[in-house]
Amino acid sequence: MAFFQRIFARRPPAEPQAADVIARRLGVPAPDQTRAVELYAFDTCPYCRRVYSAISRLDLNIPVRNVHQDPAASAKLREVTGGTQVPCLLIDGVPLLESLDIIDWLESYKVEGAAA
Repeated sequence: MAFFQRIFARRPPAEPQAADVIARRLGVPAPDQTRAVELYAFDTCPYCRRVYSAISRLDLNIPVRNVHQDPAASAKLREVTGGTQVPCLLIDGVPLLESLDIIDWLESYKVEGAAA
């Protein structure tokens, strides 16, 4: 139980970062305009559940491709990232891994991007 509490615990509030700072830090396109995004994940992954929760909280409409149910999605994930790590958010074809980084990007996209 403590494991899941640590995973889903909220991080302490951080200093807000500008969209371009987040993009440079993560090496992905800035969340300052409309972007083609899709999430590669699977339902039983706790880190994917964390990202699902953020997407719901932010009221974003992000297409989700389940890599366990869709062989084409799994092949695309492997082609783009060289592996099978999920969650993976593809932003204009550029992969972003790590659930907390994905959430940071999505929060900035909601505030500063076209999703606002």
